[in-house]
Amino acid sequence: MSAERRPSELARLSEVRRVGTERVGEIGALLSDAFADDPLFAWLFAGADAGERAQRLATWWRFMLLHPPPGAEMHVSGDGAAAAVWHPPGCKPHPPGVVADFGRLVENLLAERAPGALASFARFARSAPATEHWHLAAVGVAPDRQGQGVGARLLTPMLARCDRLGVPAYLESSNPRNLAFYDRLGFRPIDEVETVDGAATLTLMWRRPRASR
Repeated sequence: MSAERRPSELARLSEVRRVGTERVGEIGALLSDAFADDPLFAWLFAGADAGERAQRLATWWRFMLLHPPPGAEMHVSGDGAAAAVWHPPGCKPHPPGVVADFGRLVENLLAERAPGALASFARFARSAPATEHWHLAAVGVAPDRQGQGVGARLLTPMLARCDRLGVPAYLESSNPRNLAFYDRLGFRPIDEVETVDGAATLTLMWRRPRASR
């Protein structure tokens, strides 16, 4: 097979689709694989072996994908190799029932480590900028497709939308290896926030909308 891709295949690979909960299983599996070695989840599930961590990641992402804030969007690349979750500007807090369910989820996954994790998540939430923005809550690329530009192609249409509407974008990077990737997309570090025990650090990144040319 030729190493060069046909134009129709390139279009399919770069196409970005907005999808609904019918793809939660697929997207959850993709994000679980993409975050398997992420430092924050390594801290979160410390002590779990690879198989147990994979199960906990799958449970985590299923909950997150099924309980997004109103107006959230899930985007998938045309070939299904990458997915992103965006939370909208000015999104309202989750209903009390969802907050309670999240607390029970964390307790079930982490047992005695749950209080520290919940306190850390609250710290992360308080650190988010007050200015309205689109929040890139999660983005993942299948491990065998990383480094091939798939993630950039997935995020570019939404970032162009932010530029067109004049809305900033924001993310929290839990892996220092990804900072250069986000920098190329226009995100700049604005702060850092640690877990309550100082064992893991998030880099907070902000992207100002670019002027139309």
